[in-house]
Amino acid sequence: MRCQLRQAGGCSPILPPGVPWGTAPRHGARFDGERDAPPPEDPVTARPDDAPPLLPRLGDLVRVGPHDRAHLPAARVATAVVVPMAVLALTGHLSWVPYAVFGGFAAAFGRGLPRGRRAGVQLEAGTLLVACVVLGTTLSALDAPLLVTTLVIGGVAAVASAVADLRRWSPPGPLFPVFATGVCSAVPAVPATIGASAVVAAAALALALLVGAAGLLLPAGRRAHAAQESWGRPRPSRPVDGRLVALHAAICLVAAVTAAGLSSAAGLEHPYWAMVSAVVPVVGRHTSTQLVRAVHRLVGTLLGVVLAAGLLALDLPSLGLVAAFGVLQFGAELAVMRHYGLTLLFITPMALGMGALTGPVDVGALVVDRAADTAIGVGVVVVLLLLTHRLRTVPRAAGA
Repeated sequence: MRCQLRQAGGCSPILPPGVPWGTAPRHGARFDGERDAPPPEDPVTARPDDAPPLLPRLGDLVRVGPHDRAHLPAARVATAVVVPMAVLALTGHLSWVPYAVFGGFAAAFGRGLPRGRRAGVQLEAGTLLVACVVLGTTLSALDAPLLVTTLVIGGVAAVASAVADLRRWSPPGPLFPVFATGVCSAVPAVPATIGASAVVAAAALALALLVGAAGLLLPAGRRAHAAQESWGRPRPSRPVDGRLVALHAAICLVAAVTAAGLSSAAGLEHPYWAMVSAVVPVVGRHTSTQLVRAVHRLVGTLLGVVLAAGLLALDLPSLGLVAAFGVLQFGAELAVMRHYGLTLLFITPMALGMGALTGPVDVGALVVDRAADTAIGVGVVVVLLLLTHRLRTVPRAAGA
């Protein structure tokens, strides 16, 4: 699994941890200079009166959500991800870039929450990401066999899916943990690198938390932070559907391992790309919304590889690529809550371009591998989602 570095895209919202339904500020309310997201679909709370659809409508595939002042969280994430990359580029440690990137991705969590709660979510998710960075680096340093690496990443997919569902993280699902473990297991490492990966990832996490708290330097930010106390007593949260949590975890495990096996059997060099694509759609309660996400992943990636080829054809120097990644990351965060397919237009060039930080890459091979691995992962998970539709459907309550 020695391969080029990639990045996977964002994700759809769910109710974050510790925030029962109806307790966040109403949609449009100002906090920390941004607006909170509209009440999202919670993928794991039991609502027995639902009648989940199977297939999406055409309008679901092309619908674009509102902007909702997304530039502020987008700026936070872009800063947390790009600043460590620039520092490593300037100090000649480009091989450590993946460790920093995944620590910085903690800034993507808790979007729309008040600053204090957002920091808590980011610390939780960031700690898991740092652990995944260290785990992946350890697999690489030990030169673990492909089968072992595949099974470990599959286990990460299952555990991270369950944790994300139980803690109601936003963004939901195991995308970032699977991605972090997969990338770091593919980056060449020696035992001494394990400690370096932990330090770099933890430092990037600390920066992400600082960036999230930067608004406290402004009077308006401090007033908004103090306003948290006036929200009143939280309403009781809906119970978590443990059966659905377990099903999500099982689907992620089977989909990730199966996709990696098919990718390897096809002779592709980036099996973890297939694993990431296989777990991305497994969020949400309804099969129709999961299938929309699967289609967005496939189509957005196929279009994104064209833009990636154009970026790589420019043959930019390292700092030029880092600057381009900052623009791409900002664009991805602007789009992620509006249309996941559009997000992949920004993410894919960044994913394929990161390999060029450390030297020349075979653009044609990267484009083909990315498209093929994405198709494999999406194909596997779509089959599993259709096969398990009835298992994941909560029957209507009697008399409803």
